[in-house]
Amino acid sequence: MATGPLVAERIFFLEGDPNREPALTFRLWRPYQPENDYPRCAYELAGAQFTQRGEVSGVDGVDCIITCLSQAGTKVAGLNESVFGGRLRWAASPEGGRGLGLPTIEDHWPFHEAYAIAEEWSRDQRRRGSGQP
Repeated sequence: MATGPLVAERIFFLEGDPNREPALTFRLWRPYQPENDYPRCAYELAGAQFTQRGEVSGVDGVDCIITCLSQAGTKVAGLNESVFGGRLRWAASPEGGRGLGLPTIEDHWPFHEAYAIAEEWSRDQRRRGSGQP
């Protein structure tokens, strides 16, 4: 993974931390293209207790970067809710919010329709389980 140079990094801190100590760091590496394959792009999410890495492919370098940002943004949003209690912030978003300045898969065009279908299916399942029509 991560064979090219690092091209971007974003530091997230916890709301209320006066020192803005890094709680989570997002890193994005330059896309690279293995011989006879699609371009690939790697990212890393590093916190005090964990490191998660991912790599995606795309049709071209731009598609690869957008998909990588969307996948990482979705993971950051999930970690913000499940690990950090919704308290993650970054320099340009002191109010927080879903995605924290990164796109998420529900925002990314190849996944938008599938995400909407999955959400509708989930709502239908909850209605059926509760006995509602």
